Amino acid sequence: MNGKRFFKYVALLVSLSAIVSACGTPAVPVTGATPQVIEKTVEVQVTTVVEVTTTPGASSEASTDENPYRPTELLDAVQAIKDATAGQSPPDGAKYAILTNNLSPFWTAAQQGASRASAELGVPITFQGPTAADLLSQQLTMLETFVNDDYTAITFSAIDRQAAGSIVQQAVDEGIAVFCMDSDATGTARAMYIGMSDYDAGVAAAEAALEIIGEGQVVGLVGFATAQNAQDRIAGVNDTLEGTALEMVEVLYDDVKPEVALSNAQTAIQKYPNLAGFITFYSYDGPAAGQAVKQAGREGEIKIVAFDAEPETQRLMQEGVVQVMIGQRVFHYGYLSGYVMHAASILGVEETLALLEPWRDGENNFRLNTGIDVIRADTFDLYKEYLNSIGIPSQ
Repeated sequence: MNGKRFFKYVALLVSLSAIVSACGTPAVPVTGATPQVIEKTVEVQVTTVVEVTTTPGASSEASTDENPYRPTELLDAVQAIKDATAGQSPPDGAKYAILTNNLSPFWTAAQQGASRASAELGVPITFQGPTAADLLSQQLTMLETFVNDDYTAITFSAIDRQAAGSIVQQAVDEGIAVFCMDSDATGTARAMYIGMSDYDAGVAAAEAALEIIGEGQVVGLVGFATAQNAQDRIAGVNDTLEGTALEMVEVLYDDVKPEVALSNAQTAIQKYPNLAGFITFYSYDGPAAGQAVKQAGREGEIKIVAFDAEPETQRLMQEGVVQVMIGQRVFHYGYLSGYVMHAASILGVEETLALLEPWRDGENNFRLNTGIDVIRADTFDLYKEYLNSIGIPSQ
């Protein structure tokens, strides 16, 4: 069967749940299958034969070479890692971990990327995220568990940029390679941040708002006040809007609770009768703002610039409720992170950083920049074409 191959997975234990107590749930490796992100504690025993289409890589994406949303530079970075590690193996028993800041649908694409990297590398990648009421405490417990369980390399999205400092230092002292993705832990001993420039993404969002709104008042919606990504995005917006006729009058926090985000959006519409728009900084905030705008019957009047392209946000764009999406390459938070950890386990951290120098930027080249996608109604079909080419519905 041309272009396809079969993998048999016997008694594969898939757990996408978070650790819900200090004792924790056993870490479960992601393998070549790509189950959906599950937002509750569940274990599924899978015994099946899975048919997998060969993906991704240059050949699988050849038809999208001219698509502006194809991240050629990231695929080049992956290829550089493949070339540098060809014929070499990681330490015996190597295992990698990816730890998110929650288990919202935003992370589905990253999970699929991690799964694909695991299948290609032949190394288990555990993919987990916190689900408890106190997400930060649970994330720190999970991170500490990965360190104590002697994972070879860990990549995580920091809820609080400083809170994990001592755990990261312990990991590094024990020879575990630690990276951040999505939200950085600046000031810690992590080796590198994998993600977009959140400040530049904030600038892009503000520029889009100036283009489609022009003047008036907008309100921001976001999850964590302590997260580096939120802080940098908000700073990018505020700096860009300074001195213009458009003002972000307030930013409302929801602690990554969609129901609170909806309530915040409804409150903002009532508080600011002439509200011109929303800039939503976390993935579920766009759908929350869209729902509130629709409930108020003000579609098209209150415009929305939404971070991330969740399925519901995409649907709202097709309805004309969301005007602009600021897209992250979330798939690569899993796929590229998997390859970076693999390189570090074979080449060492310093040689890996040197290898990736052409793709790094920021102060002291701390960031492997994954880039930003700005999606409007007239480019939405191109964006979907690219997502379809790598087999994911959203990111």
